[in-house]
Formats: sequence, C-alpha cells, structure tokens
Amino acid sequence: MMKRILICLFVLSLCLPDAIAGEDVFTVASLNVDGLPTYIGNIHINPDGPGGETVRVSQFLARKGYDFIGVQEDFNYDEELRSALEPEYSSGQWQGDIDLSFGKIWKVLFGDRFDTDGLRVFWRSQHVVEQEEAVAWYDSYGKFDHCWDAIVRKGFRRCEVTLSGGQRIVVYNMHMDAGTDADEASGNDQGDIDARRSQWMQLRDYVLPRLDERPVILMGDMNSLYPRDSIQALFIDPINSTGSYLVSDTWVEYELGGQYPAVGTGDRHVAYDNGEVLDKILYINPVGGLRLKLEAYRLETDYTYDDGTPMGDHFPVSATFSIVGDTSSGICSLESDSADSASEVYALDGRRLSTLQQGLNIIRTKDGRVRKVIGK
Repeated sequence: MMKRILICLFVLSLCLPDAIAGEDVFTVASLNVDGLPTYIGNIHINPDGPGGETVRVSQFLARKGYDFIGVQEDFNYDEELRSALEPEYSSGQWQGDIDLSFGKIWKVLFGDRFDTDGLRVFWRSQHVVEQEEAVAWYDSYGKFDHCWDAIVRKGFRRCEVTLSGGQRIVVYNMHMDAGTDADEASGNDQGDIDARRSQWMQLRDYVLPRLDERPVILMGDMNSLYPRDSIQALFIDPINSTGSYLVSDTWVEYELGGQYPAVGTGDRHVAYDNGEVLDKILYINPVGGLRLKLEAYRLETDYTYDDGTPMGDHFPVSATFSIVGDTSSGICSLESDSADSASEVYALDGRRLSTLQQGLNIIRTKDGRVRKVIGK
C-alpha cells in the first residue's frame, strides 16, 4: 500500500502547477532610429530622419529605461544616440557609419556595399552579454531603388545574455528588407517580398539548431506583415512542430488573443491596417524549464517631438516579460489538464487545435505556462 501511495504522489507531482524557481521582470524595445545620412553625394535620401536630433531619441530611450534596446539604422548619428544612454547602459558592437568619402561612394556605385549593418543592442549595465554574433542576410533586394536595402549589409545580431537575477536568455535584433508605399500599392513589391521570405527562412534555419533550455527573444524592424509575408508558415510553425519549443508574437498574443491574421486578409500593403506594425517582438519558450511570460505589449506613440510629430518613421514597440522557472517534467497525463485550462492548444506539428487530441499535445495555459499534455 505504501508503495502505491508513493507512486501516486510521484505522478501527481509531475502534474501540479509549475513550481516557481525564481521570477524577474524586464523590458525590451525595438526602434529604427532612422540614422541614415541626409545626403549620399547629391542624392537626398533621408529628408525626414532625426539627423542631429537623434539626441532626443537617446533621451527618450533613457527616460523609458528599457532593460534591452535593439536599434536599427544606427549609422551616422551613433554618438548622438549614445549620449543619454551612457553610463547606465552597455552596448554591443557598432559596425560604423556610412562612409561618405568620394572613394567609397564610387566603389558602391560599381558593385560594393557600405560595410555596416546599422544594428546595435543596448542593455542596462546590471545585465551581462557574454557573446554577440553578427550575421548578414544572404539575400537583399534593391540597391538604388526599393528602399536601397542592398546598399548596406543588413542582417541580425544574436546575444547570449545573463540577466541580473542569474537567468540566461538569448536576444536577437534584426532589420529585414523594406518596401516603398508606392511599390506596394502598385504591386511592384514582389522582389521585396521574396527577399523577406529568404530572410525569414535563413533566420529559422539559424535559430533552430541553436535552441536549448534558454528562452529566446527576437525583435527588430522586420518590415513584415502577417497578411502578406507568411511569417507563421515560414518561421513559427516549423519551430512549434518540433514539439520542444513554442513561438509567440507579443502583439498577436496581447492584442489578438493568439490568433494570427491569415495571409491575404485585410489590406496586405498597409501597416497599421489591423493594428499590426512593421516592428515586431517574438519570443520562443522551451516546453518545460525556464520560460518567458508576457506581461505587456506597447506601441510607444509618445515617441514624438514637442509639436507631436514622430521623431522617425516608426514608433518603437516594447514588451514586458516576467521570467519564471519550471521544475516539473513538463509532461502531464491527468484528465484535469483539459483544454478548459488552456488558452491555446497545439498539435506537435504546430497546428492550432480547438481541443485536446488523443496523444501528446502542447498547451499554453491561461497564466502563460507552456506544457506538454497527454490527451485521452
């Protein structure tokens, strides 16, 4: 009898709510700082950028006090961008500005690129980044048209992070290919769509073999909209289908209850048509173990000058996470773990389900936990 009781207690312990090994709260933000020079040669390429007013951008970020900031287009005004952030923040590698010397411009005109990705990650000094990698996209489209994406070496950064509480996570910052409003409205944006498709696949193939027990945050100016860019099929579903990890989009989770907009719905050319913006913050939780719980998502519409006009092309997006530890096995077979306790249910191939199916399922419970559950 005692042996049976001990076995029952052991089984029950696997299915009790996750034990909290520790909890911390931190914020992340992504912002295109629009740091292109106003002119390249005699070409007026950035008339509406903040330019020297990037000091105001820095003051805005310092006032907000985000724990991690991923910036894009940090080219020719890096000193101004750092001005209000130091010494409270440390930062990763900066690849330099756009070289406006005649010799370099001449080389770019005949096939070269400016040797910078415009990416930088800032973090509050109580956190530690042990390693940072810079990866360039294989494909970009448009060198002297289509937003000039191929004139620099766009790509992404991967940072291995230890938070102030000792928890370990991974943070990505990226910038994908853009398109002009005119090209999108006229249907002349297929090259841009194809470039982003390649970039999402490259990102997926890079991220997947590097997933481990650490939660992952992916943020940046992705220039992507769910109605046109197949983000779910290209990136989210393949990772979910492993059965070991679950991808979430902070905007989709916080504003849409986890329901992704379908490709071809709404106006596929217009950002903000459904509340979606081009900048995104996604995150990946391992099933079981340490995980991120989304507490808030914001589009920072106070990113303006004194007269109320935006300081750049994009409002920043930010997210607040708590990070909690799971000491359970992550797998449970009791009938009490039904679809009623889950806000989202997935099959192992990444398909979202309306209810538990027979066999192994992945569920996200209403309090943000991710678990494997055996349906009966």
